[in-house]
Amino acid sequence: MNQKPVSQRSRAPRRVLLASALTAVALSGQLLTMAPGALAYDGPHGVGDSDRPHGAGDSDRPHGSGDSDGPYGEGDRPKPKEPKAPTDIHGLRDFTADGFFTPPEGVTSVHVQAWGGGGGGGGGGGGASAELTGNGGQGGGGGAGGFTWCVIKVKPGQSYTVDVGAGGGAGAVGPGGAAGGNNGQPGGTGGTGSPTTLTSAGGIQLSATGGTGGGGGGGGTATTGTPGTGGAGGNGTCNSLDVTNRSGASGQSGAQGGVGGAAVDGIVQLPATNTSAGGNGGGGGVGGTTVGGPGSPGGLGGNGYLVVFW
Repeated sequence: MNQKPVSQRSRAPRRVLLASALTAVALSGQLLTMAPGALAYDGPHGVGDSDRPHGAGDSDRPHGSGDSDGPYGEGDRPKPKEPKAPTDIHGLRDFTADGFFTPPEGVTSVHVQAWGGGGGGGGGGGGASAELTGNGGQGGGGGAGGFTWCVIKVKPGQSYTVDVGAGGGAGAVGPGGAAGGNNGQPGGTGGTGSPTTLTSAGGIQLSATGGTGGGGGGGGTATTGTPGTGGAGGNGTCNSLDVTNRSGASGQSGAQGGVGGAAVDGIVQLPATNTSAGGNGGGGGVGGTTVGGPGSPGGLGGNGYLVVFW
């Protein structure tokens, strides 16, 4: 049987803004830089004009045995030291799967951005059969994962555990009505996305929760089945005074097209495998002249993501 097509998501690509990340870190006081001009050494000038050719009467002529200053290294004015290059550490690490982060030596605070997993889309309802011929309802879209961006204090060399949230499962299809004039069955609800967390020995430092799944579309009767509801977006929390939390977008209801919620924009582009977005709702099955068509399954929610930069 032909099925009602699943709504397609349209999102503009996000630009990678790593330069902005380093700017943000610089503003937080993590990076200290010095202009090259500030490191230059201007040697002592003689009694005469400092820029004329050196001559026998110049005080800044090459030092010899009769000079008042004497050769360097014999108790006289010390020779200026060569300036050293800055040694401040900066970098970025991202996580598309569970892992561990260990701050390098000298790093005592970091920026962290985290997205929770998106909720799965609801399954489409099955179509009714024969005399009823009502189509199944469209499933609702899942909600996007929550987001947090914060600065947390860390200890160099200490291990921090990263748990990346998984996207919610897809809502199951609703079976079509059997021959003889039967109603279609409703589609299943999409799964809730898992949270993305960063944990230290002292407990959870930040969390971005997952979006909830979209509701399944109702089965067809003599009329089209009821549309599924959209899932709610997740939220974010962080143990820091310097924090920005954002809720993920809610998914659309089946009546609005069943598109999953869009992920929160961050300072870096989300990977294709870790979109944090909600899954689309499945299309409803078509009412049949003999048997009803099954609905379409909902879409999977996008996995979460975490990035650390300093």
